[in-house]
Amino acid sequence: MGQTIPYKSRSELAAKSTVTPLLNPSELVHWMGKIDKAQTAQEAFDQYCTAIDPYRFDFISMGRLLPARAGSRSPENVPRQFHLSKGGDEWINKLVKTGDLITKSPLVLHGFRVSVPFRWREAWQNLSEEQKVHVEGTKAAGLNYGICFPIMQDRTAPGLMSMGREKEFELELTDMVSLETLVRQVFDVMYRLTEIPESLGQIALSEREREVLTLVAQGKTNWEIGKILQISEYSIRDYLKDLSKRMATSNRTHTVTRAIRLGLILP
Repeated sequence: MGQTIPYKSRSELAAKSTVTPLLNPSELVHWMGKIDKAQTAQEAFDQYCTAIDPYRFDFISMGRLLPARAGSRSPENVPRQFHLSKGGDEWINKLVKTGDLITKSPLVLHGFRVSVPFRWREAWQNLSEEQKVHVEGTKAAGLNYGICFPIMQDRTAPGLMSMGREKEFELELTDMVSLETLVRQVFDVMYRLTEIPESLGQIALSEREREVLTLVAQGKTNWEIGKILQISEYSIRDYLKDLSKRMATSNRTHTVTRAIRLGLILP
């Protein structure tokens, strides 16, 4: 490849547009097709991760905010955040579980304010004390440098694709175009696979119902779930029967799948 320069803006990189990207046009078309054929959001995300493997990112994160049920900072909304990631597992899982990924991450907050790709360092400016602690945790997880692609479209909720590495990296304009093309493709597929039917948009789960469905999604039997939650197997059966009726599903697998698509539980 030719000489690389730091990503700053589209205009500043225009002179580099003739450099051969890590993903050539035929490879880009190939991976767009693979992503388009995905049957689940996880599969689309996995195909994306494989496609961008030549860029050697240590961390890839894809998320979207689904419509809020109450106030924008209500804890009730935390389980509705659609999030998939690869790398940085312990740190990211903690952020998702606490809701800090949405409320404290400078990357996510900056991503809601802009519509063009940005470097992590651009979002790590003028931070609050809470955000400084967040950034320190990110760096402690070995994630020092990265880039984000915001997705702001009228038809769906805002989303963000973020990729990071331990060491600094540079991208050509051609690489930026390839990455953004794939990012938009995977979000389009995710939108198609997780669109919320209007008739189901008002379903809400109790904390216990969410626990039951999450354990079902993990492959636990009713007996195992009862032992974990310290309630009877019959109570688990009743929870699932009621949930199936409210979500208009035919079996436990269908119920879990729909709950994930509605953003009621994490995949």
